[in-house]
Amino acid sequence: MALVSAFDGLPAQVAVLGTLVSILAGLFLGYVEREDQRERRQAELLERLQVPVTLASDHELFGIYTAISKSLVCLSSQADPILREFALLKLTSVTEQLASLAGGTIVFGSTEGWRTVYDAILKSPDIHKYHSVAWVKTRDYWHDAPGRQSMQANFDAAYRGMLIERAIILPDNLWPQDELLPTNDIRTWIEEQHNHGLWVTLVRESTLRPEPDLPADFGIYGERAVGAQELDDRCRTQRFVLYFDSQNVKLAMDRWKRLSLYAVSYRSLLDQLSADR
Repeated sequence: MALVSAFDGLPAQVAVLGTLVSILAGLFLGYVEREDQRERRQAELLERLQVPVTLASDHELFGIYTAISKSLVCLSSQADPILREFALLKLTSVTEQLASLAGGTIVFGSTEGWRTVYDAILKSPDIHKYHSVAWVKTRDYWHDAPGRQSMQANFDAAYRGMLIERAIILPDNLWPQDELLPTNDIRTWIEEQHNHGLWVTLVRESTLRPEPDLPADFGIYGERAVGAQELDDRCRTQRFVLYFDSQNVKLAMDRWKRLSLYAVSYRSLLDQLSADR
């Protein structure tokens, strides 16, 4: 600029000044862009560091996180492409399961392992009420060894003072339309629960045809969780899902209230039987 100002005219000075301003503007914009990139990299790094920092106070989860991280580092060093391909598929499935757990949902497949969680919830000191719906398709419902253990867990909870209300949905072959009470082969199971302090109500499956979403096996544990059980035709567990979110608890309570409109208490049926005699 000094040389141009000394040896050239105004047009040249204006041209050089414009060039200088453009260069300075370009340098400034480049600096700003580099700062933005640097800030984004810092934010990404802080976000990655946030996970172990957040988990640091939870020693059990932090130990699992550390073990998973070490395993992933070891896996990244594996050169076999087939191993890597199937490892990624497996890890995708595991990630989906973790996302489900983080959302408050536990899914059990064709296994009776869910009954362990079931027993643990019934023993929780903050659970004082348990609403249960049993969709009985055969007379063998909950008569196997795991089922008997769960029934005993119900009896123990009732003995501790928990209010247990159980609605039992029965097909016509187990509770005929022209009979006051269910057949003897299922009535023994019902009376056992009644005698152990459970408030038992009965619903004929045929009366629920207008509302096909009501027949189901599910339980509501206070305001804490909802368990939904899927059974095959032989009443064997195919799938059990446990929800710990408030939305599913609310939906289950609404379902329970609708089902209660069709139910009749077993005690009232016994009173009617005594009156008829």
